Amino acid sequence: MAKIRLSDIAQAAGVSTASVSNALNHKSGINREKAEQIRLLAMQMGYLPSEDDEKKCIRFVIYKKHGKVVMDTAFFAQLIEGVQEECQKLGCDLLINHVHSGDDISHFTDMPILLLATEMDSKDLKPWRDVEHPVLLLDSDFHYERFSSVSIDNREAGYLAASCLMRNGHTRIGFLDSSLPFNNMADRLRGFEDALAEKGLSTFVRVELEPTVEGACRDMADWLSTSPQLPTAFFAGNDIMAVGAMWALKQAGYKLTRDLSIVGMDDMPMCQVVEPPLSTIRVDKRRLGSIAVNRLYSMMKGDVQVAQRVRMSVSLVERDSVRTL
Repeated sequence: MAKIRLSDIAQAAGVSTASVSNALNHKSGINREKAEQIRLLAMQMGYLPSEDDEKKCIRFVIYKKHGKVVMDTAFFAQLIEGVQEECQKLGCDLLINHVHSGDDISHFTDMPILLLATEMDSKDLKPWRDVEHPVLLLDSDFHYERFSSVSIDNREAGYLAASCLMRNGHTRIGFLDSSLPFNNMADRLRGFEDALAEKGLSTFVRVELEPTVEGACRDMADWLSTSPQLPTAFFAGNDIMAVGAMWALKQAGYKLTRDLSIVGMDDMPMCQVVEPPLSTIRVDKRRLGSIAVNRLYSMMKGDVQVAQRVRMSVSLVERDSVRTL
């Protein structure tokens, strides 16, 4: 007879796996009557919690400091799908929780943790340093922290974008940066500057934009209103900012790519519906999620004894937003 898992109980009870976990562990988040019903159902189904069960549960914590980078976008939807698919392959129960800056994390440290660290900085990691269970950071790389992590090779991304623009004859190249700092954006800028420096160039201008379509459009319009000297091309730190900037440029009377070329980052679906279609850096979001689950699973089994940082390579997708000079 197959072993009963938390997901089986959740399906039978018509609730989430997180609710089943809370009920069986006598935690808040579910009313007392429903919790008792779930515990009774678990007994009737023959569920027997064991040490092995704990090793087959993963808590995916989605951390938000301001929620302007980690949003309901195709990037994070595909990333989560990759996490879910890999957990299913490995037979792991997956609990998904949202945590905001300043929240008490004690309710989320009872099992191995996959921590979405996109919006985090070193100070935000402090409460997670003494967690007894394995913790793996996803989508951010902290060079001086003893956490294992799986992230995009963001320096490679910046390098590829700058190289593409220079290969097409551009030498006055700007960087569209996030006004809300985070590790990935800083590493993209470093890779971008590395590529320029190899050709004896430097960043022509750096414009800070809010990393939302509306905010980027607003901030780009504000910058354009100062009558700046424009570069011939921009690398935008993500596709969302690229699209917002493109809108602002068109509203100001500029024509892409006659007046300005642009390369984005992430290869979001919007890249193919804007005009012109956006050249960008492709990230395999599902693969990023699956690699992270595999690394955490190895940590759960005790196969990983030291902190390891895995960086997943990216690739350039050339469309029509870059003009050859």
